[in-house]
Amino acid sequence: MKRIYGYKGFEVAVELEPVWKTAGGVTLLAPQGFVAVVQIRMAGATHPLVAPIRLSSTTQQPFATQAEALMAGYSAGQRVVDDTLAG
Repeated sequence: MKRIYGYKGFEVAVELEPVWKTAGGVTLLAPQGFVAVVQIRMAGATHPLVAPIRLSSTTQQPFATQAEALMAGYSAGQRVVDDTLAG
């Protein structure tokens, strides 16, 4: 799943990567959780301004839900824009 959010003239793209739980080498059907990958670029640009940021929850585990991962990724993107990119 990928979402693109507009923020202060930038695009914050958040893509989710499922983390699969395996049992005996067999992948189970439901993912264990999600990792958020955040990319930031100027609105309408094709190349990101900073390297992709991979996020997990505060306990170094995957996020439990897609919504939690998306919101954490967007929030992190906002902080990068506010702290380093927006002048």
